[in-house]
Amino acid sequence: MSKISVLDENLINKIAAGEVVERPASVVKELIENSLDARATRITIDIRDSGKKSIKVIDDGEGMDEDDARNCVIRHATSKINSEDDLFSIQTLGFRGEALASVAAVSQLSIVTKKEEKLEGFNLVIEGGILINSGVIAAERGTTIEVRNLFFNTPARKKFLKTDSVEMRHIIDIVTNYSLANKNVSFKLIHEGRELLNSPAVENQRNNLASIYGANVTKELLLLNYKDEAIEISGYISKPYQSRNDKNQQVFFVNGRWIKSNDLSKAVYEGYRSLLFVNKHPIFVLNLKVDPKKIDVNVHPQKYEIKIEQNDQVKRVLTKAVNDTLKENNLIPVLDVEFEQQGDFNNQNNLKFIKSRAKYDFERSTQTVLETKEKVSEINNIQKTFVNVNEKVSPIKQEAGEIISETIKFPNIRFLGQVHKTFFVAETLDGVFFIDQHAAHERVMYEKFMRQLLDEKVSIQGLLKSEVIELSLQDMSVLEEEREDLNKFGFNFEIFGEKTILLKTIPVIFNRLQPKEMFHSLLNDLIEGNNSLMSLKETIITRIACRAAVMAGDELTNMEIKNIIGELQKCEHPYTCAHGRPTMFKTTVNELEKKFRRC
Repeated sequence: MSKISVLDENLINKIAAGEVVERPASVVKELIENSLDARATRITIDIRDSGKKSIKVIDDGEGMDEDDARNCVIRHATSKINSEDDLFSIQTLGFRGEALASVAAVSQLSIVTKKEEKLEGFNLVIEGGILINSGVIAAERGTTIEVRNLFFNTPARKKFLKTDSVEMRHIIDIVTNYSLANKNVSFKLIHEGRELLNSPAVENQRNNLASIYGANVTKELLLLNYKDEAIEISGYISKPYQSRNDKNQQVFFVNGRWIKSNDLSKAVYEGYRSLLFVNKHPIFVLNLKVDPKKIDVNVHPQKYEIKIEQNDQVKRVLTKAVNDTLKENNLIPVLDVEFEQQGDFNNQNNLKFIKSRAKYDFERSTQTVLETKEKVSEINNIQKTFVNVNEKVSPIKQEAGEIISETIKFPNIRFLGQVHKTFFVAETLDGVFFIDQHAAHERVMYEKFMRQLLDEKVSIQGLLKSEVIELSLQDMSVLEEEREDLNKFGFNFEIFGEKTILLKTIPVIFNRLQPKEMFHSLLNDLIEGNNSLMSLKETIITRIACRAAVMAGDELTNMEIKNIIGELQKCEHPYTCAHGRPTMFKTTVNELEKKFRRC
């Protein structure tokens, strides 16, 4: 007797539902996609008991006639594709004809639908995949689908659902993300009679973002637009200082389809390279338009993932688009000055800020010496304003052979001085800049060294006396593997025994550091990172630049300050250090006038 038999159709649908319908949010996603494919302009999602009791999706789309309504719940019945060729040029969100059949198999499903040209609508009621009732019904144009008692006939599946708050959060994510992708469609999400989201149809994408993320977040986002023969990218990205502690506001769409992609996410982060603070994450809403024939959307049961034919090219273009957008915009944070204490000076509690000890002692005599160490002509030169942000300058060749970027990022500023041995103060046309000397110097050295490394023209400094460095056998094995790349970094050495080397040169840029300390630190990064020097170059150069930069508390001459600010002007990304901390803040004249009650 044969052991193999053909499964019952209802059982097949339940098995399929295990992949397609993972949780209530999966149902919401499939129904919203159907509504969008039906060209709906208004979609309302009404949820009860976090989707376990009821999910109702109402749209004003094209609707269906009786035949289509009966066929839509049959497995692999669809209007989206007709042949095998269509599978490789999919332009709709749905295409398998599997979703409604799978949902109907594990719920009590009701469909009310009407086409515009019809006088009456049609109603279909299915329970556990079995037709219970059907017939003519009064209805408005569009489709209303209600899914009740999800997983009522598969209790094991129901046990795997998370808490109500978690399941509801997944539903909110679905509705929010499709709202972001469809500014011309009005979305409304209701839970237990309470409106959670109301995203009206708007003409402007920024207005759409404001209705979902809020005006304060949206007004700071940067518009991104890129187009070539292979791909078009549009959307918004956040400024580096606008980053978050989580990744909740990161959304990708490919041809209007919401997807999840680690590859594309890494490409965006690469575009922010050295601009984000540690463990901070950017906000982005990006839509990629690619030839449908170049992507495969049929690789994931819930269609969250896709395959892109020219994946590496798309990643490179995305990184470039993000990086170019950041370069083209002013990323200087504007500081909102707030007094910590105001009002009654007779109150001793309000005198804390007066009695607090300064972090670095204010030495009047030393501050005065700074003004007399240099020639008057040098100081006068410092007071001159720098080049305007919109002006172009000819490339400047340095002794090391590097080419400085043509675009000057700063507005006109006039240097005023150093305060608390930590910050530079500079005046601009409409306010005041406060520049962190450590962060600014770190950014300067990071970019100069990175450019030299990429151009294979690292400037080196020979040590007057070779540094004798004793290493472990593990260190020596790493050195042997990475010797060629270490030379590219500017570290030349000779093997001097089984576990000893003679370090002969170091990079000029980092000559503030002790050679032995710097070399040991580099080796430690290599061993802990368990990777090659070039693959870890971002991390290593960032750390070395941080350690070699001037520190808070270092007293600088006016000429040293001028040089740092001048070099910072030439950086591609002058607004953050290599770790992503801001290099500067700006306070406007208007803000100062408010604090002094002049307006």
